[in-house]
Amino acid sequence: MKLNYNLTSGGSAENLTEAYTRIYASPTTDKVNITAITGGGENESETAWILKNGTTLAINIAGANLTGATAREAIVGVFAGFSAEVEAADQLSTYTSTSFFHSTGTQSVTISKNTFTVTNWSANSLPETVTSCPPGSSENLTAYKLSVGEPKGTSTNIVTLFELAGSSTSGGLTSNFDYVVQIVSFTVS
Repeated sequence: MKLNYNLTSGGSAENLTEAYTRIYASPTTDKVNITAITGGGENESETAWILKNGTTLAINIAGANLTGATAREAIVGVFAGFSAEVEAADQLSTYTSTSFFHSTGTQSVTISKNTFTVTNWSANSLPETVTSCPPGSSENLTAYKLSVGEPKGTSTNIVTLFELAGSSTSGGLTSNFDYVVQIVSFTVS
């Protein structure tokens, strides 16, 4: 899969292309090649071994093999754009809960050569406080937009636009966030 993003975080914008290719799949593990190209032309390539449950066993970055906790920390940065995409897709039930959000309708979009229908979502009101797992965690949203749809030829929802700003509280610690992820092209393979 290849995704091109316009990513804005904390006021700085970056164009990012990320692609991953599964090199092989065993019954328990996937070996994946990940490439990322920033708008500045920096090109990075890594190989990761990931269990089917999502646990990273190892990652090779610039010839260095990382394992264990170090590999699990490194994979977060390697999959930055995909992570935002996956996080949004994994939390669709939260980010489309009618307790906090509502659909503003559907529209047909064309991204690359892919034409499909997305559903657009907005917050019921802003600021909006969303409770989440684990217990005691919450997000206070000051900005929110979501567009999600299933491209033809797939059985996967893709979040084409995700705008989120506010603060998150977990374990008594509060952190601010402000980002927009917009997919500008992708390839279904």
